[in-house]
Amino acid sequence: MTEVEPALTVDDPAPADGGRIAELSRSALRYGERLMALPEPTLAGRIYDFGRRPLTDRLRRQLPDAAAVSAFVESSCGPALRQDWHELPGTPHWRRWAAVGASSRIAGKLYVSVAPEALPEAVATIAALARAPSIAAFKVAAGAAGICRPDRLVVYVSAFEDLPNLGTLLRGRLAGCPADGVPFTAALTSDGMLSWAVDRPSGASWRQWLAGRLARHLHAAADAGVAGPGSFALDRLRLDGVDTVRWTPVVV
Repeated sequence: MTEVEPALTVDDPAPADGGRIAELSRSALRYGERLMALPEPTLAGRIYDFGRRPLTDRLRRQLPDAAAVSAFVESSCGPALRQDWHELPGTPHWRRWAAVGASSRIAGKLYVSVAPEALPEAVATIAALARAPSIAAFKVAAGAAGICRPDRLVVYVSAFEDLPNLGTLLRGRLAGCPADGVPFTAALTSDGMLSWAVDRPSGASWRQWLAGRLARHLHAAADAGVAGPGSFALDRLRLDGVDTVRWTPVVV
């Protein structure tokens, strides 16, 4: 018998105080509270995946294989993607490009969480910005399931201080695109379209690390019989050095 995956929807899709991403992050934590009986690694995976769109039969038919996904993603790119970028070795889940002549140093990443239907426009916009300051690379989901994740398109920068300007530039060029939002990232726009993060010094993904810590703290709360496990987990996360309002590392 096939297990039916629960829909990863938010409690309230409207932006709350702090914007769309703040509300998504709160909803992801509440979702984790409801699943505390799961093993810790499974719980961490569910928290990390919060906000993923369902992989519908319609999307499966539209994007049945990697070739169809590539054609869809690149449908609005024109020659820019081939002239100003070179494709890096891919993974089962991602296609990756580096800007020609750009630094290989990565100082941060910008999530471009446009809705799937706006993905070709967003990829074309980024492809046209190969010579913008600090853009080093970008990646896009390689399959239909990946396109359902909220962090389906990620831009990497070589200078952290250029993230706000890049966000402003993309906000203007992608104005009007529907957006989803990536939980546990630092918002640049109130609608959730643009946000940023810096991965851990070890190289671990910021969001995966956060999801793992939240799962651990929720389990600790359950073991201790704490009445408010979500608040307990947030308190512990702050002790881990996380600003749980902006979802960034605490700068000491």
